[in-house]
Amino acid sequence: MASTRYRESPFLSGHHQPNRMEVQAPDLFIEGELPADLAGVFYRNGAEPLYPPTEEDYHWFDGDGMVYAFFFEEGRVSMRNRWVRTDKLLLEMKAGRRLFGVHGNPVTTDPAAAGTRYNTANTNIILHGGKLLALMEGAPPVELDPRSLDTIGEEHYGGVITTTFSAHPTVDHGTGELLNIGSLARRSGPEIRYDIIDFDGHVRRTEFIPVPHQSMMHTFFVTEHYVVFPVTPLDISVQRAVAGGPMVAWDANRPTRLGLMPRRGTAADVRWFEAAPRHMMHQANVWEEDGRIIADVAAAEGTALFPDTDGTRRTHRQTQQSLRRWTIDPAAATDVVREEILNDRDIQFPRPDDRRMTRASRYAFANSNLHSVDGRVDGMDSVVRVDTDTGVDDIYHFGPGAAAGELIFAPRVGGVDELDGYAVTLVHRPGAAETELAVFDARDLSAGPLARVLIPFRIPSGFHCNYYSVDNPLYQQALGER
Repeated sequence: MASTRYRESPFLSGHHQPNRMEVQAPDLFIEGELPADLAGVFYRNGAEPLYPPTEEDYHWFDGDGMVYAFFFEEGRVSMRNRWVRTDKLLLEMKAGRRLFGVHGNPVTTDPAAAGTRYNTANTNIILHGGKLLALMEGAPPVELDPRSLDTIGEEHYGGVITTTFSAHPTVDHGTGELLNIGSLARRSGPEIRYDIIDFDGHVRRTEFIPVPHQSMMHTFFVTEHYVVFPVTPLDISVQRAVAGGPMVAWDANRPTRLGLMPRRGTAADVRWFEAAPRHMMHQANVWEEDGRIIADVAAAEGTALFPDTDGTRRTHRQTQQSLRRWTIDPAAATDVVREEILNDRDIQFPRPDDRRMTRASRYAFANSNLHSVDGRVDGMDSVVRVDTDTGVDDIYHFGPGAAAGELIFAPRVGGVDELDGYAVTLVHRPGAAETELAVFDARDLSAGPLARVLIPFRIPSGFHCNYYSVDNPLYQQALGER
């Protein structure tokens, strides 16, 4: 008989406690007044296990994908949420219990799951090629209906992409292309598959590129003419796991390696640059400036998400991420990456105006932490906008114990400038029965939300979000009149 309780875990309680329900709300209450020129859809993905996990150390990244959609139309907001019905989840729903080990661990996976892919589709949710895609880096995307969120099935791009896909592919809004990577473990050594997918969702180029070691490459960089593949010290080793150590571990003895390649280059064109050991999973933006590659990233000298190679675990305070600028200079005589700290606040998930990705931008939006002991467990309690030219920030604190999600720039309809619009985030206050979707003026976060959309239940802390205005070509392609 399946368990009816989730066991003790920091990622199964508090702000993370699963709801185990799907909801449709046609007209949510609003405090304040929504701007008339805020029209579009806000999507969020996150990990919410339907069934209690196996008796091993549960990880936040392991839950089943749960997608939320908030539709902004004529000053009103409707919402719905749905689990991504991957083959994994459908098999477990049929059994009425969890079958897969944490992260698909084969040692703790039930034999009944043999032959079924471990795909949670729980990390990101994007529009491209006229499709809504739920992503994780260990498996292909899963297509959902962009309005109903009904699961359509894995997207294999005509059989070209059947294995791994990035949780953070980059859409170049100038060309409409989606650039993507997938990590692969080969007998000949670790490598990545690099894809260029056109606006209509057709794969136009694929390259296979060897990398220095198997790393959790959660993201990669794209500029107008280049791509950069970051191989960090977050090392993946099956051999270490077989010997009783952690399969994913921080190896402080490894440098960070950055592979620079022309966007339409080959493996032979890759030039490797080196930086100090850094944990980095998210960037605000990356672009070219005076022949150099400029990457504004959230980085730290280690991570609390996974243990060190000897099993030691660091604390959040020891591994706080700050907004840093990495500069790669292909014309320099050295292959060393220059690093400078732009702003030293404790941040997660930095984002620009997404329309400027691959081109220069000035502002980075992020969720931040002022008072939490562990921002990942207790919640990031504030949001911030950083001027990357000056380092000056504009911050709003939701109060002690609050948990704010990724802060997304939402351009007003017809807006062009990178602050001409709003910033939105989901926030849950400690002990509250409801969640708020807070809407800020992007130019003045410290003034507080212009409006709060009230969701009458607690939405567990999640991962990545995206906002698409009704005049965005990606919105029109996927949700326009049919």
